[in-house]
Amino acid sequence: MTTTRQGISRRTFLKGAAAGTAVAASVAGARSAHTATMKGELRVWTSGSPEVEVAFDKLMGDYMKARPNVKIIHESAPYEQYFTKITTAAAGGGAPDVFWIDINTAGFAKRGLLMQLDKFVGKAYVEDAFPIALQEGMWNNARWSVPMHEIASGIYVNKKLFAEKKITVPRELSQAWTWEQLKDLAVSLTERSGDVTTRWGIGFERGFNDWIIMPYIMANGGAPLSPDLKKATGYLNGPAAVEAYTFFQKLHQEWKVASVSPPPDAFPTGKMAMIDAVSTYTKALAKFPTFEYDVAPASRRKKQAVMTGGWNVGMYKKTKDPALAWDLIDYITREKHSQWIIDSGYLPCLKSVAKEQRYSTFPWTLFLEQMEKSSVVRPATPEYGYCEDQWDKATEDIAKGAPVQATLDKAAALIDARLKRG
Repeated sequence: MTTTRQGISRRTFLKGAAAGTAVAASVAGARSAHTATMKGELRVWTSGSPEVEVAFDKLMGDYMKARPNVKIIHESAPYEQYFTKITTAAAGGGAPDVFWIDINTAGFAKRGLLMQLDKFVGKAYVEDAFPIALQEGMWNNARWSVPMHEIASGIYVNKKLFAEKKITVPRELSQAWTWEQLKDLAVSLTERSGDVTTRWGIGFERGFNDWIIMPYIMANGGAPLSPDLKKATGYLNGPAAVEAYTFFQKLHQEWKVASVSPPPDAFPTGKMAMIDAVSTYTKALAKFPTFEYDVAPASRRKKQAVMTGGWNVGMYKKTKDPALAWDLIDYITREKHSQWIIDSGYLPCLKSVAKEQRYSTFPWTLFLEQMEKSSVVRPATPEYGYCEDQWDKATEDIAKGAPVQATLDKAAALIDARLKRG
């Protein structure tokens, strides 16, 4: 869907804190006067769930009220088509001025589609941001995108069921279930009627993708790629990753506590006892107001590893008005960060926002603690899209019973060939 909107433009940056209400009022007036005189047009592309798009539309609406002389054309696209859409548009000279980007930042920067942002990003912002939140936007020691938000994960459990079974749900990271404990719980909570499973012990919100399997590999001391991001052989198919994938396969095939095709909304409808899900899953569960759930820390092996990341925002290298584009980026990622987090359901990536009262309650305290102490990030290789395809395919095939070592050997060889060409 494409909509055309009106809005103002660029606001001046203030270095240091304004002292007193009189100074603050003076600054606000000067800022308004400055932005009101600027004009321009920006094309903005995003990709998200309907709920996320509604939250973003609200954010853009506020921006346009403050900046009535800027024309904004906003488009969204499904994730599966999103990056191809941007690449195709750039090849034809029509890429958006501002667009959401994720771990694929490195690939887009390498192909010359992103503008380097170091000259725009201030020291105060960097110091306020959680270090882990800034990693996806970096490539070759330069900053190419800034985070929109963060995500962490946990083990959501059916609160009523766990109470009936008298199972204690851990709240501390040090008490996180081990893989063996998680498996035993899933086995005890799985129910069958003949050959039909009526309740699965565990499931995975994001299915068979990188976001699900990477933390298991990393929790076991492994990695999908070498530290220099140039090789998969010996890593994706190394002992630590093979053991992690084997555990994942056994959940589905040997112990039969997880389904390769779970029914829709299996967890909130009582057909699944636990689900490995991200922090935004709380938004989905809000549609089931009578369903009660609790959240345990992500499981651990040699250590606990929680995948973090999310959407960043980048600027097209050939945008005609970088100052205006940055004004919008700064507005949505810093100035209105608190509002965005509330409306979208994501986690804050700024420490100042994380200190707000609403994040002092559970489960937000758990998600934020894991983000600070147990977070891992996906490898920021320029060939991430290709690697992701191979990881996802291998994960699904293995969950469905394919031989672990042979499947990972094949995937690693394909990735190595791609990285060598890259």
